[in-house]
Amino acid sequence: MSTGYRNPPRSGQFKKGQSGNPKGRPKGKTQPVSTAYLFYKIASEQVAIEIDGNEVTMTRWEALVRQVQTLALSRDARAVRLMHQMRRRFPGNAPRGDKYLSVVSDDDMKL
Repeated sequence: MSTGYRNPPRSGQFKKGQSGNPKGRPKGKTQPVSTAYLFYKIASEQVAIEIDGNEVTMTRWEALVRQVQTLALSRDARAVRLMHQMRRRFPGNAPRGDKYLSVVSDDDMKL
């Protein structure tokens, strides 16, 4: 058998039982994921939490804010500071008709 156009030499042909390129096409590099994306993805996951004996479904972010608020109301100074920082970082007004809760420290009451 001669070699030439459409007739590769025997050494260049695939062996019996082998189909295609053994090394294959290289896989594309995966894109690095940003920290902001990971934070948003995890914070927006739904979790089931028990409140007063009832199971309530909410996002992880909402559960975190509720926990920080509970600690702040129990006079945990670090939680109060964190709540204040979160309030400054994410400004906005409560929706109409919602109750508005404000945390006031003893130092604020002296003013």
